[in-house]
Amino acid sequence: MSVRPLTRGAVVAVAAAATLGLLSVPAHADERVCLDAYQVGSTGAVYLDGQRAASVKQYWSPRCKVNYSYLYVWQSYRDSHPGNWTVAVYGIQNGTVAGYKYYPNTHQADFWSQPYGGAGVCTAAEGYFEYALHTNSGRTDERCG
Repeated sequence: MSVRPLTRGAVVAVAAAATLGLLSVPAHADERVCLDAYQVGSTGAVYLDGQRAASVKQYWSPRCKVNYSYLYVWQSYRDSHPGNWTVAVYGIQNGTVAGYKYYPNTHQADFWSQPYGGAGVCTAAEGYFEYALHTNSGRTDERCG
């Protein structure tokens, strides 16, 4: 998949579609995520010390024919936990890790994996979260497509 800069007209069209709710990719999607990606399967959760810290989702792009895993750190967690965290987000494809992406020492909220295949195989999204030496992971249900 090649990534090309968007023209001004394309940026306006994407912004209009997002405003009207026509795009299903989260608002802070990584520029390398195909815009037609939509959530498939369940939403997983990451809990740290009994508090829901993050959600994990899996996205499918019919145009690009790839999956993405996505982790979102909840606003309530960000508000109550100063400092930075470390995140890894990836897919599980037929029992092995796929699309792994690592984000060390950051305070951002949105995290995307690298793209990974999904057509004709079973996949799930998984995210690892670490804050102040506390770690946990969350996972979606497996989806076979």
